[in-house]
Amino acid sequence: MGKFKADIKFDVQNLNPVLASWQFSASNQAPDAQQSVLKTLDLNLLNSIFENFQKALGVSIALIDLQGKVVSSSNWQRVCMQFHRQHPASLKNCINSDTTLANEAIKQQNYATYACLNGLIDCAAPVKINNKHVANLYIGQFFIKKPDLNFFKQQAKAHNFDEDSYLKAIAEVPIIPESKIEAMMKLIAFLAEQVAELSHSNYKADRMLQIVEQQVKNRTHELEMQNQILSMISHGSVLSDVLIQLVRQIEAQYPEILCSILLLDDAQYCLRVAAAPSLPQTFNDAIDGLTPGPDVGSCGSAAYSGQAVMAEDLLQHPHWQAYRELVLLNDLRACWSIPIKNAQGKVLGAFGFYQKEPGLPSAEFSSKMSIFSNLAELAISRSLSAEHIHKMAFYDHLTGLANRRLLDDRLQLAFKQSKRSNSFGALLFIDLNHFKPVNDRFGHKVGDLLLIEVANRLTNQVREVDTVARLGGDEFVIVLCDLDCDADKAKTLAQQLAEKISAALAEPHVFTETLAVKHSCTGSIGANLFHGALHNSSDVLRQADMAMYQAKQQAKAICWFESR
Repeated sequence: MGKFKADIKFDVQNLNPVLASWQFSASNQAPDAQQSVLKTLDLNLLNSIFENFQKALGVSIALIDLQGKVVSSSNWQRVCMQFHRQHPASLKNCINSDTTLANEAIKQQNYATYACLNGLIDCAAPVKINNKHVANLYIGQFFIKKPDLNFFKQQAKAHNFDEDSYLKAIAEVPIIPESKIEAMMKLIAFLAEQVAELSHSNYKADRMLQIVEQQVKNRTHELEMQNQILSMISHGSVLSDVLIQLVRQIEAQYPEILCSILLLDDAQYCLRVAAAPSLPQTFNDAIDGLTPGPDVGSCGSAAYSGQAVMAEDLLQHPHWQAYRELVLLNDLRACWSIPIKNAQGKVLGAFGFYQKEPGLPSAEFSSKMSIFSNLAELAISRSLSAEHIHKMAFYDHLTGLANRRLLDDRLQLAFKQSKRSNSFGALLFIDLNHFKPVNDRFGHKVGDLLLIEVANRLTNQVREVDTVARLGGDEFVIVLCDLDCDADKAKTLAQQLAEKISAALAEPHVFTETLAVKHSCTGSIGANLFHGALHNSSDVLRQADMAMYQAKQQAKAICWFESR
C-alpha cells in the first residue's frame, strides 16, 4: 500500500467533519455542474446509510464535493476527533491524508488508499452520477491488521496524549482486511450513487410536476381571461372597456410587458390609441394619430404591412430612429407588434407589446400574441357589426339619414323638449318633383346619386339639433326643434328655412361619375307647426304630409297646414 505526498495546503479544519470545509481545488469542473445533482440529494437517507454502515463495520464515511464541502457524513472515530485533530502535528497528518486522497481519487478516477502518518488507514473513491464526477467518498480511520501498540504509545508520548485513554480509543478502531477494502469501497460508493441518482430522478420528476402544474395554472388563467373577454363581448360591453380589460389581463400574466392596442381609423387612415393603460400618457399622446407606413415604429409598420414587426432594441431598430427621443423619454427599449386583422384579412389595428429592456419575445409568448390579437379582433369586429346593425336599424342605407324608426324616436324627443321649454317646433315634409323621369331616363344609379345629393343639401341647411330623415323613395322629413316660444315667430323661422331648402333643391344637379348628366329637381314642402303640450307626433306628421300634397297640387314650393 503506497503513501502519497500531499501537494495541496489546507486551512485549519473545524473538528466537526460535517461542518468542516475541505478547502482543496482538485477539480477543473465548474462548481454549478457538480452541485446540480448534489443539491437534490436525499440527505436523510444518505446519512442513515452512512450511520448504519458505521455501526456495522465501525468505519467513518463522508461524502465531500469537489470544492471540499462536506455533503454528508457519519461520526468520525473518537481517536481522530479527541486526539489526532487536537494536536497541531497530528492534525497536519490528518489534513495531509485528506488532500492526498482527494488528488489521487480525481487523478486515478478510481478508489485510492493512504496510510496516514498517524497510523490509520484512509480510503477515497470518486462518486459519478450520469458519468460525471460530482464528489468524493471518504472511508477511513481503520486498520488492515492488528495495530502495533508500541507505535501508538510513542505517539501518545510525543503528543502528550493520555496513554490509557488514547489506547482505548485505538482499540475502538476496526480492523478491515486489505482484501475487503475494494469491495467495501465499491459497495458504499454504489449505495451513494444510487441514492444520488434516485434523489436526482425524484427531483426531476418533482420539478417536471411543478412545471406541468404551473403550465396548467397558466393555461387555466388564460382560459379564464379569454372567457371573461368573450363574456364581455357577448354581453355587448363597450369596445374600449373590453380592450382595456384584455390589456390588463395580459399585463397581469406577464408583468414585464406593457400593452397597447391601436385601432385603424379608415376615414383618416391613422392609428388611434384604444387601450394602453400602463404606458405613459406622453407616449400615448405622441403615437395617437400615427399614419401607418413601412418604417413607422413597430405598430405603424405592422398595420401598414399586415405582418408582425419585432424590434429587439428601439434605439437600434431602423423603424424607430425617428422616435429615439420619445423612446428615451418614456424608458422603453423593445416593442413587438402584431397586426389585428379580420377574417377577410383587412387590418383593423395593431397590438403592441413593450419592454423596458431590449429583447425578443420567448417562443411561448410569441405563440400567445396571435391569441391576444384574435381576441382583440373578435371584440373589434363585434363592435363594428353592432354599429353596422344599429345603422341598418336606425339609418337609411343609401343616404345615411335617419330612417322612419329613428324619426319616430327623434319626433317624440322633440315633443318632450317642446313641452319642457314651452317652445314651438316645426315639421317639414318634402317630396321631390320630377324624380321618376331620372330613373326612367338615366337609370337607378343616377337616381341614387340624386337622392344622396338631396340628402347632403338638406343636411347642410339645418342645425345639428335638427333631424333630417328619409321615409323612402323621394320623401324626406325635417324636424326643427325649439324655434321660439311665440308661435308666429317660430313659424317665420321655419318658413325662412323652408325657403332656403327649396332654393337649395332647385340648384341644378350635375353627375359626372358615369356620364355628363345635368338635372334640375325641385321639391314640394308641406309644413306644420307643433307644440309638445298641444299636439301629438302622429297627427303632426300626417298633417304635414297633407300640406305637402296640397303644395304639389297647387304647384307651390311650400304649403302650411292650416287647422279648420
